[in-house]
Amino acid sequence: MRSMKFLSIVFCVILLTGSAVFAGQLDADLQQTLRSKQADDLIRVWIAVDDGHDAYAFKNTIAATSASRAERHRIAITELKANAQAQSGLLAELETLRKSGKVTRFKGHWIAGIVEVEIAAGELERLAARPDIDIVYHKPEIALIPPIAVSRLTPPSTDALAVGSDLTHINAPTAWAMGYTGAGRVVCSFDTGVHGVHPALFSSWKGHDGDSAAAWWDQQDDNPFPHYFSAASQPAHGTHTMGTMVGHDGADTVGVAPGAKWISAAVIGLDNTSILDAFEWAADPDGNPNTLGDVPDVINHSWYFVSFPSCLNAVYSAIENTEALGIVNIISAGNSGSGASTIANPADRALDNLDCFAVGNLNHATDTIYQSSSRGPSPCNASAYKPNVVAPGVNIRSTWTDGGYSPLTGTSMAAPHVSGLVALMRQKNPNATADEIKSAILNNTQSVGPSALPNNDYGWGEIDCVAALNAISPESTPAVRLYDFIHDPINPGDTVSGSLVLTNLGATVQSVSVSITGSNEALTVLDGSAAFGTIAAGATVTASDPVQVVVADTVTEGSTLPIQMTIAGTSYSSTTTLYFSVEPDLERDIATHNVGRIEFSVSNYGVYGLGPISTFEFGGVGFTFDGGSNDLWEGGVMVTTGPTRVSSGVHSTLSDPDRDFVVAPGGNLEFMNPGSASTQQTVCKYEDSNANNPIGLEVTQESFAQASPNDDFIVLNYVLNNISGGTLTDVYFGLFFDWDITQYNSNAGGYEAGEWFAWMAYNSGGTLSRYRGVRLIKGTLASAGADLGSNYTAGVGDGFAVYEKYAMLTSGMTNADTYKTSSEELVQYMAAGPITLAAGEQDTVAFAILAGDSFADIQSAAARANSVPSHADDPEPPGELPEDFTLYQNYPNPFNPKTVIPFDLPRRGEFELTVYNALGQKVHNEKGTGGPGRKTVIWNASRFASGVYFYRVTSDAGESTRKMLLLR
Repeated sequence: MRSMKFLSIVFCVILLTGSAVFAGQLDADLQQTLRSKQADDLIRVWIAVDDGHDAYAFKNTIAATSASRAERHRIAITELKANAQAQSGLLAELETLRKSGKVTRFKGHWIAGIVEVEIAAGELERLAARPDIDIVYHKPEIALIPPIAVSRLTPPSTDALAVGSDLTHINAPTAWAMGYTGAGRVVCSFDTGVHGVHPALFSSWKGHDGDSAAAWWDQQDDNPFPHYFSAASQPAHGTHTMGTMVGHDGADTVGVAPGAKWISAAVIGLDNTSILDAFEWAADPDGNPNTLGDVPDVINHSWYFVSFPSCLNAVYSAIENTEALGIVNIISAGNSGSGASTIANPADRALDNLDCFAVGNLNHATDTIYQSSSRGPSPCNASAYKPNVVAPGVNIRSTWTDGGYSPLTGTSMAAPHVSGLVALMRQKNPNATADEIKSAILNNTQSVGPSALPNNDYGWGEIDCVAALNAISPESTPAVRLYDFIHDPINPGDTVSGSLVLTNLGATVQSVSVSITGSNEALTVLDGSAAFGTIAAGATVTASDPVQVVVADTVTEGSTLPIQMTIAGTSYSSTTTLYFSVEPDLERDIATHNVGRIEFSVSNYGVYGLGPISTFEFGGVGFTFDGGSNDLWEGGVMVTTGPTRVSSGVHSTLSDPDRDFVVAPGGNLEFMNPGSASTQQTVCKYEDSNANNPIGLEVTQESFAQASPNDDFIVLNYVLNNISGGTLTDVYFGLFFDWDITQYNSNAGGYEAGEWFAWMAYNSGGTLSRYRGVRLIKGTLASAGADLGSNYTAGVGDGFAVYEKYAMLTSGMTNADTYKTSSEELVQYMAAGPITLAAGEQDTVAFAILAGDSFADIQSAAARANSVPSHADDPEPPGELPEDFTLYQNYPNPFNPKTVIPFDLPRRGEFELTVYNALGQKVHNEKGTGGPGRKTVIWNASRFASGVYFYRVTSDAGESTRKMLLLR
């Protein structure tokens, strides 16, 4: 049920605007637009879903809990994402419309209960009538609140540690002298980009702690480092506002919170960006709801909605919900002048005195409101004052895009002063709620203007940093929090023995202990207590003894089991929740690619095809091309380190296939359609522990199927991980295919030395057709060709013996040309090697499985297969030397326990790899020399806990940071 508060706002708007909402739940402006549209014309809209969520009440409910800000953040995100399930029915219908061509793109948002969609106009009236829809709007146009004047100054050369009069006027220097500079806090802007290398901003960008993706959001060109956009109407705007929040260098302090870090979303004045995507990014920048260090304390907004209905604006929910997460929103009031109700949207809403906290522009030289500053009252509530407060906004000197400084005027210059103040206050009390912060600012202002306050020119007055700080209580101390829970992977029925890790954000606590005090029917607590002793302020401590809990064998794989835990110490007690994440049961599985021309089945135990003509494995389609019959009797992986040591998924005798590979922990087969790097992808993991003489090799297997025109090959990528505990030498890794093309005993085959691919084809009286093959696209070629299948059957000798598999993998190109004109029962093989792997070391091998009607067809497929990625986010090394430094995504990702980090160096030189945990703590560092070309580094995370990590590679050619996920 929608709240009465919401209904009262609707009634108010109807009175003000005549008829803002019409029958059929289409917004009036949208209805007008539809009159000029054809049914198939595409239009971008926001669909507000009736999900029963009252964001205003939700914020107040979350704030009323006694939990810490970190716990409130996690609870609120969990509830918001769960609430987004109300969109499922609509999303399902939109997917159906997408398949029929009526929808081109759509996305549901958990931060606001809105679905963004580009849809055929003729579908909207019917769609809006759904019972789960509130109203459908145009996708709103968002524009920058531009400054009133733009001028240019060069920074004074003798201005040592200069502080502007705007900062002095709000008592910022006095606050710094009290010890409040914003240290340890994070500010965020939604703006036109930021000149990240500005001397007053560079060192305080939070991305330097190892997570650029959680510190810079760029939907326009996906550049990982902050920059401004020349295409924006005011390219320097975001740099200027950020400087007013945090800017400082050796000669100037222009920011209210010079000790704070900053992040930013480039979303204003740019095409193909979404303000709701920006809100969701800022709500949880690193994508981990259990971490808080990445979450900003404040978002500074200097934008407004163009020609969009006031008071019914669906983005209000995004503002309220981010404040439920603990993020304060500060909004420029607008520069529309002194007329009544000129306040911009969304700064105009006023359910209470703190709602949509708007900032007006004060000329601090005269203590009067600037003429262009927008005024109240709120059009949503005629009795409510707007703006909420004022701050200096005239001739504000701040950072500029050429590395210098310039003055600007406008409410966009005023609002960042308030955002900087929020950072100071959060330094004093990190757990203060958004409304506690805003209330302290609002009720402790300086008196300005000729009339009694509050009023619709000045709001409640000019901000005062010292008074606001004095009005907010410091964080209660101590503050001991759960930092980590270290344990092995959990499966149903396991007894979990794990080490708890606590961190103390407050004063020193003595005699700290933990007890599991709650219950969960799926968990049996054997030992639920752990001792820590004294935990000093700022310390992170691991328990001296583990907790032990039995997980029921009936739990569902992939489930997360919570149980309450109490942290106690001398004069201290708090409660939190401990989570047990249960991994899926390991199971053999098969997936089939089908992207048009090829159908091909893969497994997570080293066997391929598994089709109807196989006599010993079933469940797949085998390998078909252009709708033909299955051509593959048997396919599989073989690996060896010597004549008596072979592990394979290939038969020994036809009635006795090898089952040497078993699913490894975390290795269940995942099928992705679409995939991140190709039309379809799979990923799985297996190891050879079931072999008679195991090598000790773990294989992460990925398969990639492309859409046309590359739908005549499948790429198989293998990351080989040495888990034997010792060094492995002379490792040869390859593929075996027993093709039966049309007639099993009428095949020819060979290897093309100049083009690195092996082939087999149907031989009909000397005419070859229906080519099938394999190409090595990553690794050193060891052997390739075709051989007589009769040599490896149970009816001849000892079948396909270990020594014969070894010989096939290591034989070079002995049979490259032998059977190119034959008409025989043939098998095909190709292998890479020799490979040396130290204990824990990894290497990568990749092949492409090819198909074509003629030799020219398969030749073309082989050439094209070598030019596409053989790993998600791991582009094939270029044929020419790279011109620039590039850091790629690690693989596999998620990973356990090792991952490969690839990067390109344009010239030979030194590089440095640094890995950080989610708190920005350095956990690994190594240096090396490489290049020019592709370089890979393997990180072994076997001694680290599950979670988000960040890796940064620095070289003289450039530096970059990416995020990765370790799953234990």
